[in-house]
Amino acid sequence: MKIKNMMSVDLEDFFCDLPFEQWSNFESRVKKNTKKILELFEKYEIKATFFTLGYIADKFPDLIKKIDDSGHEIASHSYAHLDIRKTSKEEFEKDLKKSINTLQNIVGKKILGFRAPYFSIDKKSFWAMEVLSKYFKYDSSIFPVKTPLYGVSNAPRNIYKPNLENPSIEDPKSNLTEIPMATHRIPIIGNIPIAGGFHLRFFPYFYIKYGLNKINKKGNSFIFYIHPKDLDPDMPKINEYAWHYYYNLNGATKKFRKILEDFEFSTVRDFLKLN
Repeated sequence: MKIKNMMSVDLEDFFCDLPFEQWSNFESRVKKNTKKILELFEKYEIKATFFTLGYIADKFPDLIKKIDDSGHEIASHSYAHLDIRKTSKEEFEKDLKKSINTLQNIVGKKILGFRAPYFSIDKKSFWAMEVLSKYFKYDSSIFPVKTPLYGVSNAPRNIYKPNLENPSIEDPKSNLTEIPMATHRIPIIGNIPIAGGFHLRFFPYFYIKYGLNKINKKGNSFIFYIHPKDLDPDMPKINEYAWHYYYNLNGATKKFRKILEDFEFSTVRDFLKLN
């Protein structure tokens, strides 16, 4: 019997890494690309957690209702795709409340979880964990890797209760559950990210499968993620975006299908048995 893991989608549009005030300059592609993901989930009988931007929910409430009606979970990805490291506590909490209210008004259910855009909870923004603990039952923002863009390299690699002042350490008394992103540990080198997104497009599939299988063989579960734009080979060029935004977009859908075929998945809500 296969171990149950968690599947997630960071529900945002291809232009959402740009400043918020520029978003209206672009034509949305999120409905078309999310439809592709939903069809794959239906084919492989998979339920997933959609970490959703409040902005996307406001713009396409029908899409959010369809996701919810299909048995998937709606969680928060902030409202305006905030980089928490560049945001004040007051701005973050204001954005968070707006996100929660928007999502709850559409699905009529309590929003239980959060994922930070850019995985932007690190040593500069550990303060965010205390804010999150006021509103959510779980978080999935910690990436236990060291990269130029993000990461908390010394954080636990499996599900744990995080200390709210320093989420790189466990605290059994914490009221928040942390679901760190999947990594493969190589001695001396450290943790390699294999959780999805760009890393799905970048690494050969055999390596990703090997690393994920290793997690399961140790009796642990992992969380995987995808952006709608990861499966869009026709994603428009944006001058501000680096090469990695476009790397192997043609090959991503095939690899994602293999992930869905080779592993068992559920929503975070169901995995953690939350109400």
